[in-house]
Amino acid sequence: MSDHFITLEQVSKSYNAGSTSHQVLGDLSLNVAKGEQVAILGHSGCGKSTLLNLISGIDYVDSGVISVANTNLTTLSEKERTLFRRQHIGFIFQSFNLIQTLTALENIQLPLQLNRYPATEIEARAKSMLTRVGLNGRDNAFPDQLSGGEQQRVAIARAMVHSPALVLADEHTGNLDADTGREMIELFSELAKSESQTVLIVTHSLAIAKTADRVLRFLDGKLIADDNLDATDLAW
Repeated sequence: MSDHFITLEQVSKSYNAGSTSHQVLGDLSLNVAKGEQVAILGHSGCGKSTLLNLISGIDYVDSGVISVANTNLTTLSEKERTLFRRQHIGFIFQSFNLIQTLTALENIQLPLQLNRYPATEIEARAKSMLTRVGLNGRDNAFPDQLSGGEQQRVAIARAMVHSPALVLADEHTGNLDADTGREMIELFSELAKSESQTVLIVTHSLAIAKTADRVLRFLDGKLIADDNLDATDLAW
């Protein structure tokens, strides 16, 4: 069994656009330790979001092997990958992806319901998470009644309510103003550390990168730098 929580071995992924094939990731190998917070930095189109989709099992590799928590995702069926993601992974999106017809509390309850938690535990966990993200009393508010920062708090709570071992965040402060973005960075990092969760954060932001234990820098589908944060310069 591997000592690493996430392992990628020579992973490649391409997409077809008409008759043309475009390689997004090429022959990528990397390891992430359990409990590590890793920022994935790079320009648009360099393969960052594709990497998260592959690690979460939303998408499938063309070649190579991806293992998460000693489970080889490349040997699983689509249904098995869905169940693995539901149980072990939390995903936070830039666009929040809240269900507009559900209240804040109901959005947070959704992962617990999908994982068939008992009804009493669903309510208790969801209300506890709502309080932890600073939205106590907003249980019955619908997404369109919440500010952008409040919606992202709900999205963070929803991703973390079932205590997933791995949390993936894709430009999760991209739609927020600078001050609210900083608040979300601090909240997210604090919650993840309190649960000893492994975190991968896709970002353009050096400010977010500096909160991570480690920074992976991508260019054109290739890993061009793997830094720990003794490095003083995270600029390109």
